[in-house]
Amino acid sequence: MIKSSSIANFAVPLLALFLASCGGPPSVAELPPQPSARPSLPKPAAPARPVAPVAPAGPLTVARIGSYMDGLETELRQHVHGDGIIITRMGDDVTVVLRNDILFGRGGVMNADDVLEPLGAVLGAYVHTSVAVGGYTDTVGTPEQNMAISAKRAKLIADGLAHEGVAPQRITSQGYGATHLRVATGDGKAEPRNRRIEILLKAKPG
Repeated sequence: MIKSSSIANFAVPLLALFLASCGGPPSVAELPPQPSARPSLPKPAAPARPVAPVAPAGPLTVARIGSYMDGLETELRQHVHGDGIIITRMGDDVTVVLRNDILFGRGGVMNADDVLEPLGAVLGAYVHTSVAVGGYTDTVGTPEQNMAISAKRAKLIADGLAHEGVAPQRITSQGYGATHLRVATGDGKAEPRNRRIEILLKAKPG
């Protein structure tokens, strides 16, 4: 007959062995996910790049004039804007109106880099256009004086555009004095809106 003490002596180590086999290290699937040593960070957004004016390449056909001038108008409105600047469109012609006080300082000295640089960049890219620069005055002064002043200022702006890269053979300039007022006034009336430069842009196919 087997004594109970012998059974106990045999069962205890057997039970310990069984528990040891069941209590081994957890499998990889049971392990909790470990944090990465170097957490990934979101990449910073790339800085916005300025949009450079780009004109359609190749010769300009009559059929493409409308879309070509659409592109020119869009680029002008994007790059040439501010107080004293008006851009208008009539048919396929685009006109840029620049008030004199943003172009000239005291004594008629030209101070227009902030305007002429972006304007010259756009017009320099749109090579299939003519650039007619017109100068205008208010009704202060004699007709002869106004005609001379407006012609001089138109020439200064034309030369400034050429300096910014617009081909000189594309540019003409002319003074109109007080003959085409934007705001109707009597004689001898100072009106800043009448003292201006108007740049007429026309498509030239070919």
